[in-house]
Amino acid sequence: MKRGERVTSMLTALMLAVILCFGLCLTGCGGGTSAKTKEDDPLAGNYIPVVGEMMGMALTGDDLNGFGFELQSGGKAVMTVNGETHDVKWTSDDTTITITVDGEEITGERGEDCFAVKDMLGMGMDFTFAKEGTPAADPAQYLPESEKFMLQDWQSVSVMDILGDPTDEIAPDALKMSFRADHTMDAAIEGKEFKNLKWSNLKDYGSVDSEDIKLTWNVEDEGLKADYVKDGEYYTFFCPKDPSANKVNAENKTESESETASVTEEASEPKTGETKESGNDAKSETTVKKVISEAQAVLGEHGKAAASIYTDYWDRDWFGWYVIESCHGDYEDLEDSIHDVCGSIFVESDNAGRIVLWDDQGSAKSLICEAEVSFGPGTTSAGCMKSEKGYFLLDGENVQHADWIVDPGASDVSEYDHLIEVNCRYEDEHGSFRYYIYLRPWGMDWEDVRTSNVDFLPVSYDYWYTDVKDGPMPESIGKETDVG
Repeated sequence: MKRGERVTSMLTALMLAVILCFGLCLTGCGGGTSAKTKEDDPLAGNYIPVVGEMMGMALTGDDLNGFGFELQSGGKAVMTVNGETHDVKWTSDDTTITITVDGEEITGERGEDCFAVKDMLGMGMDFTFAKEGTPAADPAQYLPESEKFMLQDWQSVSVMDILGDPTDEIAPDALKMSFRADHTMDAAIEGKEFKNLKWSNLKDYGSVDSEDIKLTWNVEDEGLKADYVKDGEYYTFFCPKDPSANKVNAENKTESESETASVTEEASEPKTGETKESGNDAKSETTVKKVISEAQAVLGEHGKAAASIYTDYWDRDWFGWYVIESCHGDYEDLEDSIHDVCGSIFVESDNAGRIVLWDDQGSAKSLICEAEVSFGPGTTSAGCMKSEKGYFLLDGENVQHADWIVDPGASDVSEYDHLIEVNCRYEDEHGSFRYYIYLRPWGMDWEDVRTSNVDFLPVSYDYWYTDVKDGPMPESIGKETDVG
């Protein structure tokens, strides 16, 4: 058993031992969930452990199965331990939730549909519990930064032997890895695939829990150094965090300059085959193309990575709205702020791109958001978009790796076709807030949303969007494209 695996097993055993001890003390004290449970308390619901942290390690997924709390109205609750249920009690105030178990209090700090408990029951482990079925139950947002760093697809670009020398015994690009927040992963080495492996990190060291493949790694600023054993020989692969970044940046600059030149030429050249009667229409069409092309030249370009499996779903212009909630500190004045938003997602390589957004108080020349993103497997064929670095609303780099995990098949709006949700909490020394961004491809109607919940429509949907949605996306919201 590898170092990381031993620690994981030890922590899991410790956790279950302590909880089972309390469970045995409570045996016979309760009989499960009441059939008369009320639903009027907004905190009521089934809370499951989404992450446990101890000794620099984070446990998620199957490692935390076996216990949880169902909070009911009236201060009643049910604790489940390895399938056995026990009646307990709970109280709450504006900032905490306290659960009383056989005279022992478990107090957690409240968040959005979750609560975090430090040193639970004296076992030295911190737990975060989240309401089942809500975005808060996604473990990715609670992982340490060293583990968030892992949540992407990795491809090796070089390999060395045990002496640190380049080798031709194995191809430099022979290793592929894809990590998920529930501590499962897929790997492929020299074409052989390994699915749903268990992985764990102990600070900057990680390993796979498998008898079929011997694979460990060290986390570095620029990527992963992965050690692989084949027929008794050790090989070290290097997997960069973004192998295409330099190439993409160079392509962006070259193609942007080329597009700008093309726009100028297109705007100045008359169209052939036009009659005098059609001159006004031709002028309008040329001007529209000029406006849109200029915006594309500045912000980005669609269609750059046509071969990417993520292009069809993501590489397009978008329209929607955002709301800011749960504001504290200096951000309290932002509470319940709602604005419509336009923008674009650009897929610029096989699995990387950018997102830009502007709201109804700005324009394509005055953005509220610009971030680098990556694309990888998700719960549907659309895949999943993750943030890498950028900003939203505030100055500075306030969007980091995996702060956004946008999976169209696993969100509050998955019932709607091609509607995505960004759900993120921001905190700094001045306070905190949570924001939600809802986006749909430019040109799609929202009538299915209206039927379900009219309050979920963008504010400008009826008085502006429906009039302009069949044309190119304008550079500002509430105004039609200036066609001169």
